[in-house]
Order: sequence, then structure tokens, then C-alpha cells
Amino acid sequence: MPDSIQPGMLEESQAPTPSLDPEDAFASMMERYDEAAQRLGLSPDNYMVLREPDHEYKFAIPVQDESGEIAVFAGYRVRHNLSLGPCLGGLRLDTNLTRDELRALAAWTTWKCAALNIPFGGSMGGVNYDPRGRSPLVTERVVRRYTAGVMDLIGPDRDVLIPDLHCNEQIMAWCLDTYSMHVRHTENAVVLGKPEGIGGTIGRDWAIGRGVRVLMERRLAEMNIAGPVRVAVQGAGRVGSQVMREVVAAGHKIIAVGDARVNLRNEKGLDVEALLAHRAQAGSLEGFRGGDSLRGDELLEGECDVLIPAALSRQITSHNAARLRCKLMVEAANAPTTRKADGILQEQGIAVIPDLLGNSGALLIAYFEWVQNRMGYAWPGDQVDERLVRRVLDAYERARQVAGQHQVGLRLAACMLGVERVAYFDRVRGVYA
Repeated sequence: MPDSIQPGMLEESQAPTPSLDPEDAFASMMERYDEAAQRLGLSPDNYMVLREPDHEYKFAIPVQDESGEIAVFAGYRVRHNLSLGPCLGGLRLDTNLTRDELRALAAWTTWKCAALNIPFGGSMGGVNYDPRGRSPLVTERVVRRYTAGVMDLIGPDRDVLIPDLHCNEQIMAWCLDTYSMHVRHTENAVVLGKPEGIGGTIGRDWAIGRGVRVLMERRLAEMNIAGPVRVAVQGAGRVGSQVMREVVAAGHKIIAVGDARVNLRNEKGLDVEALLAHRAQAGSLEGFRGGDSLRGDELLEGECDVLIPAALSRQITSHNAARLRCKLMVEAANAPTTRKADGILQEQGIAVIPDLLGNSGALLIAYFEWVQNRMGYAWPGDQVDERLVRRVLDAYERARQVAGQHQVGLRLAACMLGVERVAYFDRVRGVYA
């Protein structure tokens, strides 16, 4: 593989991006891929292979619900590319699942793994089911039935499950147990994000936050902004809580935070541990008295040094991007910014660390867990920390080099870094016929 990306011209016109809502996750991903491919000069053949998912699977999940009646949910698995190794991708439980969004996230995971130089392609899957407010027994049935339904697709050398929206250690343990029962032996490396006692790794409860924090501090230093800084975080779940704890531990101040129900602001700084303890007990930030209530738009658009979207996709759109008043945005969520919004942020002069880099700690800690499972050897915490920080910053520096070489933003540069690597090894492997 060449050390640097060489610009080139396409041999002929490429097929246009699908005609979709420009704020749609799949459309945004495809437009970014199209631009990366154009600047890299991918051949039409290479371009078309990388544009299509390798495999899409949809199946029915009939489950007896709390009332004793049968409810039928839809299960999905999308595998995007296997050139660099087995696929790696999330399991999400969400009533708003769409196939286009799963395609986008699978492709985005492919580029992210390649940009981070880890040997996986991307996948994504889930069930149109929300476990919140549901019986744990019903959730277990849904998760086990999903795992059984994708048995022919998943495996430590085929497609590895990691937790995504509304999934936790318990859910991943159910996935592990179901798979292991089918293959008649415990296979730890097929599911990541597990409890430590059954093959999980040290660092899963801080890896994403650590990656966000070190990237934030590196970019602020490059912008000549001395800390401590004032930070707003959208999201108080698994990702948002990691981010807040890391930021506060490093001496910075969380001045605003929000979840699906409530947004709060306190210029003196929110008590993060009290806030998270309240949310764990009450199920939301509702009723927490440590800050003033905000409207939803006031959280994103309020003045701060750093804004960290750590919740759902498509939160920064063409409708609100021009009103953001941060100096730096670090994306901890997957695809929180649409294509149109990204252009507006560039015009506004707001620096952005894109999700391909911003939440890279999630994929790196998953990779570390997979490696340890395959070795049968658990790394100590300081080794996990050192390796994670080094690889996060290494990916960032390589993306910065590409951005400077091609005079593009960091988001496109990170995408180009991933696309170029996958395209190169696709060419090296050739086409089996």
C-alpha cells in the first residue's frame, strides 16, 4: 500500500448518488464516499464494488410478549465489506431502524476500521424493538432469537457483534451464550462488549471518553486555546457519561448536558457524578436540580468552547448548523452531522473532529477485546490505555496529513484515508470468478 494518497482522475463518469433526502444518513454517507472516490481517482470497477453492501439480510423475529401474545419484530444484518478481514458491527435495538441507515452505518464502519488500521470490514444490524420499559424476559427472547437468526452470518472470523443503541453488557452476554449453545463450545470472540469475567476487556467503560478527550485537547492546542474549557454534551447515556467523566477528570467544565427528555445548563459547571447518579435512579435527567432547564435547540446552539454530540445521528442539520456557537465540535455519536450541515460549519469556521475519529475509541476497544479473546490473554489496564491513546492520535495525525495534502476538511480526509486503504487491498486481492 502506498505511504500517501496520490491524487488522480477517474477513467469515466460514476453512477450518481441515490436520489434521497440530502439530510438522510445513507445519502450523506454516499455523497461523502462519492467525493472521496472522486478525489482518489478510483477506477469505476473499484468504485462500484465498494459502493454496494456485500450482504443484506432481513428476517422475522416472533416473540411472546408480556401479554402472552405473539409479537413479530424485524431483524436486520448488513455486511458492507470483507477485504481487510471479518466484519465488525453494532447490534442496535430501536423501533426507528431503517435499512438505509444500517447500510450507511455499515459502510461508515468499514471506512473507520480502515482509517484506524484495524483488520475489519464494517457491518451493522439490529431489531425494530426498544427494550426501554419492556420486560427483561421479552428483551432476552428478542436478543436470543436475533442471535440465532444470524448464526449463518456471524462468527469470530466472519462477523463480530458489538453493542450499539440500547445494548449493554447483559445483552451481549445473551448473544454470546446463544451462539455458544449452537456451536457447542464457548466462543468469546464472536461478541464484544461483554462483562470482564467472560472475556470482556478493561477499558470498555472509558475508552470512548478517553478518545474524545485526547482528540479534543490535541485540537484545542493546535487552535492555541488553553484549558480548562467549557463543554456542552448532548447525550447522557453510555457514551455521554464516559465523555463527561473524562472531560471533568482532566480539569475541564461541563456547562450543559441533555438527554431525550431534559436539557440543563449551569455556567459554574454541572456536578457530573450527582447528575449521572440521578439519571441512573430516575431513568432521565428530569428532576435534577443542579442546573437551569433549556429548550432542545438551546443545548446545541448555546455558547461554549466545545460541543460534543454523544447521542443519535442527524442532530446537526442545515436547519440549526448556522446557529452553533462553539469553537470546536467533537463527534462522539455516529453520524450526528448531515452533509449540508457540515458545509455550513466549515463556512462558520467551526473546527470539527468527525465521528470517524471522534468515537474511534469504541472500535479500538472492541478490536482489543477481540485480540485478547483470540490470544486467551487479558492485557492490564495501563497497556490498554497506552495502546488506545497512541492509535487514536496516530489516526488523527494521518488524517491531518491527508487533509493538508488534498486541501480538504478533516471529515473528508478521514473518509479518504479509509476508502483508499480498502480500495487498495480490494485491488490486491482481485476478483474471484
